[in-house]
Amino acid sequence: MKEQEIKQLIQTKLRKNEVIIGKKESIKAAKEGLLDLIVYAKNTDEKTVNELKSLGIRLEEYIGDSEALSILCGKPFNILVLGIKR
Repeated sequence: MKEQEIKQLIQTKLRKNEVIIGKKESIKAAKEGLLDLIVYAKNTDEKTVNELKSLGIRLEEYIGDSEALSILCGKPFNILVLGIKR
């Protein structure tokens, strides 16, 4: 996916309340089959990325860091990982 498509998808899903924020929450939702996609910030550590890859769900790296991802989501805290619901 292109950067603009990812941004647009996240913003659309946020308005519909179809985004899960956080690594732990996203992994749990992925295991329950609730997610179509996981997006992670470019500064996510390799261990976490490998853990996400092991879930067998589509992954996209966000071009920005966790601070940029939090700004996109309108949150006052950094976001490393978020899940997009089906």
